[in-house]
Amino acid sequence: MNLLLANIIASLSYAIALCGIVPLFPWLTTTPRLAIMAGMAAGIWQNFRGNWPTKNWAYNAAIVPVFLYYSLQYSRANPIQPVVSVLAIMLAIRLGGEKSGRYYLQIQALSLFCLASSSLFDLSPAFLIYLALMLLMVAVELVLLTFYSQDSSMVLSRADLRRVVAAGLFMPLASLPLLVILFPILPRTQLPLWNFLSPAIARTSGIADKVEPGSSANIGETPVLAFRAEMPHQPQATLYWRGTVFNKIVGNRWVRDEMMPFERINSTGPQVTQSIYPEPSLSRTLIALDAPTAISLRRIRRTSDNTYILLGSATKRLSYKAESSTVGILPVANNFKHDFYLQLPADIPPRIRRLADGIQRQGHSDARRIELLEQYFRNGNYRYSLHDLPTGDHALEKFLFDKKQGHCEFFASSFALVLRAAGVPARLVGGYLGGDYNEMGGYYLITEDKAHVWVEVFIAGKGWMRIDPSGFAVNAGAIWGGAPKHNLFRKMQLALDSLNHVWNRAIISYDFESQVDAVRRAGKSLKKLDPGIALKIVWPVVILFAVLIAAFFIIVNRNNLQWPSREERLLRKFYHRLENDCGIKAKRNRQGLYELAAISNNEKVREFVDMYGGVVYRDRKLSADEYKRLKRKLKDGFDKTFQ
Repeated sequence: MNLLLANIIASLSYAIALCGIVPLFPWLTTTPRLAIMAGMAAGIWQNFRGNWPTKNWAYNAAIVPVFLYYSLQYSRANPIQPVVSVLAIMLAIRLGGEKSGRYYLQIQALSLFCLASSSLFDLSPAFLIYLALMLLMVAVELVLLTFYSQDSSMVLSRADLRRVVAAGLFMPLASLPLLVILFPILPRTQLPLWNFLSPAIARTSGIADKVEPGSSANIGETPVLAFRAEMPHQPQATLYWRGTVFNKIVGNRWVRDEMMPFERINSTGPQVTQSIYPEPSLSRTLIALDAPTAISLRRIRRTSDNTYILLGSATKRLSYKAESSTVGILPVANNFKHDFYLQLPADIPPRIRRLADGIQRQGHSDARRIELLEQYFRNGNYRYSLHDLPTGDHALEKFLFDKKQGHCEFFASSFALVLRAAGVPARLVGGYLGGDYNEMGGYYLITEDKAHVWVEVFIAGKGWMRIDPSGFAVNAGAIWGGAPKHNLFRKMQLALDSLNHVWNRAIISYDFESQVDAVRRAGKSLKKLDPGIALKIVWPVVILFAVLIAAFFIIVNRNNLQWPSREERLLRKFYHRLENDCGIKAKRNRQGLYELAAISNNEKVREFVDMYGGVVYRDRKLSADEYKRLKRKLKDGFDKTFQ
């Protein structure tokens, strides 16, 4: 089956354009989207008809007002959207116009620019897939365009097309080993170059800078990724991720007062090591399993209440290691300042005051008062809910005595407020609760809807003890009933997330500091490595690399490297014997055997050609006896006696 070269190139051009525009499409506004769809449809329709009623000069003229319109929208606050819109519309116009070699090259360039532009919004593993597909197709199309420039009406057979595709694919595939070598060693900037034009899009962390129950009647959950934590699987009850501490009440709000009294924390218990990979954020609070004892990252500040603050920006990807003790108690080594953690707002509602006074009278110790308040919550028929919440200045009073339903901020705020009013030091801790463990990647996946608030109470002789009042709700078991179940769809999601995590860790987060660390590790390893062992390691790698290259070469050129048949071997020997004995150098594929026999005027040559041609030219293979007879004739040779 023969294929028209122009149709093959056109099909490749549309596929290349799709690789460039599909990743960018979600970020485009309505006008560029419609232009792309219209341009693609018009181009395919006109290619099918073989007729382009609109001339290219008209398409080129249409670009001018588009460029002027979007140039007026360009500003420092909006530098990216106008540029990508112009690129998309230019690609749409070029797709809809009549094609030539020059215009095909323009489609390639615009498609590549569109794909690169998509990385300004989202640089995921899919970008690498689209880029690889595009480069492979561009390489093949460039080879085809060399033939197209000579004859635009050329027709290729399937065999010819396979050879052209193999030649085109060889160039990018042969460069892969070089890419693997150059990626770790080439210098790179600390930030992507486009950050100078447009800052990285950073999310707002699920941890707020205050806790204010009653500000909204309903809470929306956003399952956006907050961070990943590489670590062994842990019991679900220990998955409290500590962020910040709220130690002061201002009206209805709990806030953080940095002028807190100094405390020296002596963490005890077994340590759990984590590698944390937070998503870019506006928050500079570092998250770790409660309670962190150490975080390995430069330019951080640790406060006395075990909060870790990043001193630089958190809007770029970073990672750090953390050591944590999960016993739920923070021992305090120095004299504790009770008064700071007993501060109360001036206007506590009377019903809350009476509840606290009753607990204080009945409880003769802090531990007993905490126990009494726990019993009050457990027996109070409180429900955990994100909807129909109490609002207003007296939201906590309504929660405690009227509606009796709310989310973690209501439970934690009211619990800590009553404890302070009863004379027990208390504070709130903001962070995350739980997580979805990815067995394939060996890490926890924590999303923004896992944001949570709990309470720390101080007990003399022990220190700060973690209490989660939300667990006293009557429906707490349905909410914190254990690790989530994974169906087939969720397993597929986790598999894709593993790929995304590897991409972020190995590609996106690989910067100059990572290069330096890799060089240091390699240097230390080389110093310890015995030269004899090094050769044993290196040689198999070199041999394997050579085998892979040879295998690829054989696959690409398998038609030329196939062992010749015995008919082909006889024919080669015939040409060689004809040249040596008769002085005739045959022009292969141009002169037939019978023509050569006539030129030679040699009886033995005629006998060989008659026997060989009588078999092969009738699409039959030589029998064993025929092969031996012909081989004997070639061995005897063609004497130079011309008839």
